[in-house]
Amino acid sequence: MTRQLEHEQLHHDPSPMTGERFAQLREAMAQREERAPKVGDEAPEFELPVLDGKGATVRLSDLRGKPVALIFGSYT
Repeated sequence: MTRQLEHEQLHHDPSPMTGERFAQLREAMAQREERAPKVGDEAPEFELPVLDGKGATVRLSDLRGKPVALIFGSYT
Protein backbone atom coordinates (compact mmCIF):
# COMPACT_ATOMS: atom_id res chain seq x y z
CA MET A 1 0.00 0.00 0.00
CA THR A 2 1.35 3.42 -0.91
CA ARG A 3 1.93 6.04 1.79
CA GLN A 4 -0.66 8.35 0.16
CA LEU A 5 -3.32 5.62 0.05
CA GLU A 6 -2.59 4.71 3.67
CA HIS A 7 -2.89 8.40 4.61
CA GLU A 8 -6.24 8.70 2.84
CA GLN A 9 -7.59 5.59 4.53
CA LEU A 10 -6.54 6.80 7.98
CA HIS A 11 -7.77 10.36 7.61
CA HIS A 12 -10.96 9.85 5.61
CA ASP A 13 -12.37 6.78 7.33
CA PRO A 14 -15.89 7.69 8.50
CA SER A 15 -16.01 4.84 11.04
CA PRO A 16 -15.95 5.64 14.76
CA MET A 17 -12.58 6.42 16.35
CA THR A 18 -11.45 3.24 18.07
CA GLY A 19 -8.39 2.77 20.27
CA GLU A 20 -6.62 0.94 17.42
CA ARG A 21 -7.53 3.54 14.81
CA PHE A 22 -6.49 6.35 17.15
CA ALA A 23 -3.10 4.67 17.68
CA GLN A 24 -2.66 4.31 13.89
CA LEU A 25 -3.51 7.98 13.39
CA ARG A 26 -1.06 9.09 16.11
CA GLU A 27 1.69 6.95 14.53
CA ALA A 28 1.00 8.43 11.07
CA MET A 29 1.17 11.95 12.53
CA ALA A 30 4.45 11.18 14.33
CA GLN A 31 5.99 9.85 11.10
CA ARG A 32 4.84 12.96 9.24
CA GLU A 33 6.49 15.19 11.86
CA GLU A 34 9.78 13.27 11.48
CA ARG A 35 9.81 13.98 7.72
CA ALA A 36 8.66 17.61 7.97
CA PRO A 37 11.24 20.40 7.69
CA LYS A 38 12.23 21.96 11.01
CA VAL A 39 12.49 25.68 11.78
CA GLY A 40 15.77 26.88 10.29
CA ASP A 41 15.98 24.05 7.72
CA GLU A 42 16.38 24.97 4.08
CA ALA A 43 13.04 24.86 2.29
CA PRO A 44 12.48 21.77 0.15
CA GLU A 45 12.67 22.25 -3.63
CA PHE A 46 9.36 22.47 -5.46
CA GLU A 47 8.05 23.58 -8.83
CA LEU A 48 4.79 25.40 -9.57
CA PRO A 49 3.04 26.63 -12.71
CA VAL A 50 3.34 30.34 -13.51
CA LEU A 51 -0.12 31.89 -13.56
CA ASP A 52 0.32 33.58 -16.94
CA GLY A 53 -1.46 30.77 -18.82
CA LYS A 54 1.55 30.04 -21.05
CA GLY A 55 2.50 26.75 -19.38
CA ALA A 56 5.77 27.94 -17.83
CA THR A 57 6.89 26.78 -14.39
CA VAL A 58 9.04 28.28 -11.66
CA ARG A 59 11.22 26.39 -9.18
CA LEU A 60 12.01 27.62 -5.71
CA SER A 61 15.74 27.42 -6.50
CA ASP A 62 15.18 29.89 -9.38
CA LEU A 63 14.30 32.48 -6.73
CA ARG A 64 17.31 31.93 -4.45
CA GLY A 65 18.42 35.22 -2.91
CA LYS A 66 15.07 36.88 -3.61
CA PRO A 67 12.23 37.33 -1.10
CA VAL A 68 9.57 34.62 -1.47
CA ALA A 69 6.14 34.65 0.21
CA LEU A 70 3.93 31.58 0.16
CA ILE A 71 0.26 32.17 0.92
CA PHE A 72 -1.80 29.12 1.79
CA GLY A 73 -5.54 29.40 1.81
CA SER A 74 -8.81 28.33 0.33
CA TYR A 75 -10.55 30.53 -2.17
CA THR A 76 -13.71 28.49 -2.59
